[in-house]
Amino acid sequence: MQCKVCLHPKKAQIERQIAARDLTMSKAARIVGCHNSTVSRHMRFCVAPHVAEIARQEALEKQTINVIQQLWQSHQTTQHILEYALSEGEPRVALKALEVEIKQLELTAKLTGQLNETPQVNFLLSPEYVQLKQVIIKALELYPEARQRAARALRDVNDESLDQ
Repeated sequence: MQCKVCLHPKKAQIERQIAARDLTMSKAARIVGCHNSTVSRHMRFCVAPHVAEIARQEALEKQTINVIQQLWQSHQTTQHILEYALSEGEPRVALKALEVEIKQLELTAKLTGQLNETPQVNFLLSPEYVQLKQVIIKALELYPEARQRAARALRDVNDESLDQ
C-alpha cells in the first residue's frame, strides 16, 4: 500500500517546498488531508532513500575518472618526453618513454576492445577430438561406405579450420 502523500497529485511540489523549508509538515498535512506523522514518515521513508541515492550517484560521477581521457593525457606527456629525449640525445630516456608508450597503447586497446586477449582454443588439435575421430572410424568398420563418408566429413572439418 502506497502512502497518502505519494498518491497526492501535488506530491513533487509539496516535497520541494518542504525541502526548501517553504512549507511546514503541518501545512503539508493539511494540504494532503492527513496527519503530520504521515508527512513525516513520507519524507523519511519515501523521499530520503531517493535523495540519498541521487546524492550517492552524483558523488560517484564526480569521483569517477575518465580513464580513456587520462590515458590520452598520459600519452601526450609521454610523447613530449620522447621528443625531448630524442632531441637532446638521451637514448635511455627515449627508450623508457617508448616502454611507457607501449604499455599505454596496450591498455587503451584493451579498454576500447581493440585487443582481444581471450584464449583461442583449436579443438581439432585436442587429444579428445583425435580420440573421438578414431572411435567414430572404428565404430564404422562394419559399414565401409559410412566409414568413408565419416572420414571425408572429418577431413573437411579439418580443412575448413585450416582455411580460417
